[in-house]
Amino acid sequence: MEKASWFEKEEDWVAKRPVIFNKNMVRMTFIEVNRLFRLLGDIPAGGTVLDLCCGIGRHSLELARKGFQVTGVDITRPYLDTAAESARKQGLSIEFVHDDMRHFCRPDSFDLIVSLSTSFGYFEDIADDLKVLDNIYSMLKKNGVFTMEVLGKEVIASTFQKEEALEYEGYKVIAHSRILDDWNRLECVRKISKDGEVWDDISSYFRLYSATELKEHMKNTGFRNIRIYGDFAGSPYNNEAKSMVVIAEK
Repeated sequence: MEKASWFEKEEDWVAKRPVIFNKNMVRMTFIEVNRLFRLLGDIPAGGTVLDLCCGIGRHSLELARKGFQVTGVDITRPYLDTAAESARKQGLSIEFVHDDMRHFCRPDSFDLIVSLSTSFGYFEDIADDLKVLDNIYSMLKKNGVFTMEVLGKEVIASTFQKEEALEYEGYKVIAHSRILDDWNRLECVRKISKDGEVWDDISSYFRLYSATELKEHMKNTGFRNIRIYGDFAGSPYNNEAKSMVVIAEK
């Protein structure tokens, strides 16, 4: 049997959930989405939206509350179960699909596609990232909009720490990071503990893209009017950027 890639290990995502979806991050969802829509401009009311790698559905729920027809896709079934239960409790109609972002494709189906919280660049082969971009372009309707938020190579370079000690709501995290393959990939190994319980080291790997590299790949895919910001508020993507927010049109 072929060994599972790091992003396919559901038990690791379950262990990381209290950390990566901590209460402060969840509280920020409303602000993130509202700031993003100020950047996006005119998206048709009641339009179709794909939340690619939706996780526990925090952005999907907010998008549905705004009146959009939302589809959320993720590879981690426990996250989708949580998202679906949250939607049910809030009386929101959202389609959640268990699938790999490389395989999910519904041509000409969406007015807006979002890929947020560094959900792009998980794959060892860059060809898989490019396939995802091709799928996204195919799934957008004419003049549809795609927005992506990732930690760009420039942001990582300016904030990189080999070791960080963090704490979220009683969970203690020791994170060891290193740059691989001549600044093409980032490895992060987390040790998570709470109340004496310690989880095995949890490894994650991300392909690093500079703004120039990602913009070139998107141009080659066919995207136009590509804009890059340093956060959801529309700050410049410069040495003070906290993230890389990319908006492009079909």
